[in-house]
Amino acid sequence: MGPSGALVRVYVESFGCSQNQGEGAGIARELARRGHELARGPSEADVGILVTCGVIAPTEGRMVRRWQALSARIPRVVVTGCLVPLRTQLMVGPGQERTTFVPIREQSTIPALLDAWSAATPLPRVGFPGDIAPSVPATSSSALSRSTVVEEVIIAQGCTSGCTYCFSRLARGPLESVPIPEVTRRVREAVARGAREIRLTALDTAAWGLDLPGTDRLPDLVRAVGDVPGDFRVRVGMMSPQSLEPLLSSYLEALSEGTAYRFLHLPLQSGSDRILDAMRRGYRSELFRREVEAARRRLSDLHLSTDVIVGFPGETEDDFLSTEALLEEVGPETVNVTRFSPRPGTPAAHLGGLPPRVAKRRSRDLAVLRHRISRNRLERWIGTRAVGRVLEHGPGGSAVARLGNYLPVVLDRRPPLGADLELRVDGARSTYLLGTPV
Repeated sequence: MGPSGALVRVYVESFGCSQNQGEGAGIARELARRGHELARGPSEADVGILVTCGVIAPTEGRMVRRWQALSARIPRVVVTGCLVPLRTQLMVGPGQERTTFVPIREQSTIPALLDAWSAATPLPRVGFPGDIAPSVPATSSSALSRSTVVEEVIIAQGCTSGCTYCFSRLARGPLESVPIPEVTRRVREAVARGAREIRLTALDTAAWGLDLPGTDRLPDLVRAVGDVPGDFRVRVGMMSPQSLEPLLSSYLEALSEGTAYRFLHLPLQSGSDRILDAMRRGYRSELFRREVEAARRRLSDLHLSTDVIVGFPGETEDDFLSTEALLEEVGPETVNVTRFSPRPGTPAAHLGGLPPRVAKRRSRDLAVLRHRISRNRLERWIGTRAVGRVLEHGPGGSAVARLGNYLPVVLDRRPPLGADLELRVDGARSTYLLGTPV
């Protein structure tokens, strides 16, 4: 029973980045701790909590449709995440009067809000019979569908950058780092719950600590987390090249010391310095190149993940070819490609755009290139043996293990979650390896 004496059945659904996923999971854990019941589906819930993503316009549209579907089925809905409060005006119509909007930095108030709502007199159920009808996008997760051995630990809100296209920085505001004692407390609690992988998450993890007194920076945080007792690995999330630059040597040293995956998520966004300037990314392509070279010298099996935006306003064919050339040169294991989408309130929204056919063609070309590059990189692992940690159970009796550099290995069987297995790599696709326990 919650503090109000009312047991509320809650369905929590999160979309988008690992920070959103971590926030949704944290809300769900606190509600369960207070005695509320986590529902497996909307049809079982008195309250639905929707953690939204607004990174591009198509995603925003899916969020609005998902809100419409949930509010048609659940008596009360709480909407939070990156669309609140910047785009809540889109959520109008039936269900609006039963929806509460909670900004990201006020998410800590959600459990008390639910404590005050009594399940004894719920609003009548509305909408279509049975469970929720519209399909759920693949980028979502519900509180009860997540891996029980993986947890996100949020280390900061906001960032220090001023990228002209970024909606997330508008939603999350300026940098607010979580001090080391609080981060390590959260990690200890996650490990006590059985976590075997901790994901340190922020918009720009390398900016962590810039706003805190003292000299601690990301390498110090990674080491402090590594000192927490327990058998777990640490995945450090996305970081900007200019934030990493002054920390590069000490950060690579921290990655080599044990608990952290030898994994670097370093967005490129464009191989053209002219476009990087228009984006206000704060670095040139040469810095990205130097950091990758340094990381690969220090960590021979580094897994490099990067992000690229195609079709940014003013991008010429030469700019696009510069991006392709730099990707060919550095050979990332993982490349995430996004077509530019103007977001309200950002400077880039007023710059105009490329003809859709041009942006689509470049997006297709880059998709072909990234699959070829990634597959070539991953095929080097065929015939090798390595230890992988089982972190997900997949469809058809499969499982996914992660190597020490975070490369995923798909298995045709389901060992226990959290198990460490010696694996033989038998094959490679463009986004994962195929392996067999030996």
